[in-house]
Order: sequence, then structure tokens, then C-alpha cells
Amino acid sequence: TNRRVWEHDDAFKAYLRSTRAQAIDMETATLFSVGFANRLSVGALLLVSDEPMTPSGVKTDASDAKVTASFVDEHIRIGIDSLKEIQSEGRSIKHLKWR
Repeated sequence: TNRRVWEHDDAFKAYLRSTRAQAIDMETATLFSVGFANRLSVGALLLVSDEPMTPSGVKTDASDAKVTASFVDEHIRIGIDSLKEIQSEGRSIKHLKWR
């Protein structure tokens, strides 16, 4: 969403619930839109770091640091392993360069 601090707007949260939205991720939507417009293959591996629809799930500096410390290394490894698997199966990965 393009609304800042919507996590504390009860009316907007009620609207989101009425749409049955499971998640909002504008950054990934932007990547896929730009990829489509430029005819680039795009994939995403998402790491859910907050649950802003619940009061205890709003991201803070402390919760962000905990998620980063606990999951980011594994998340990166999973992404690299996924690309290696795609490559080993002979499928195309546009613009991928191994160094």
C-alpha cells in the first residue's frame, strides 16, 4: 500500500480484512511489474518479517533485528540453492552470471 503507518488505522485494516487480503508486498509487485514491462524473468523468495494486522505483529527495530539474525542467512542460502537447482535442470535463467 502507498499509505504510511496504515498499521494503526483501524478503519483501513477493517477494509483490508473485508477484501480477504493475505499479504501486502509492494516491493515485490514493483519488481514483477518492471520485469514484465522489460520482458525480464523475475522470481521472488519472500521472508515474512511482520504481521501488521495484529498489534503484536507490527515491525519494530527489535523485531526486525531478530528476524534478520534468525533467518536471513538461511533465506539467502535457499535462494542460491534454488537458482542452482534451476540451472542444473537445464532451464534458462536470464541474465544470471556465476562468479
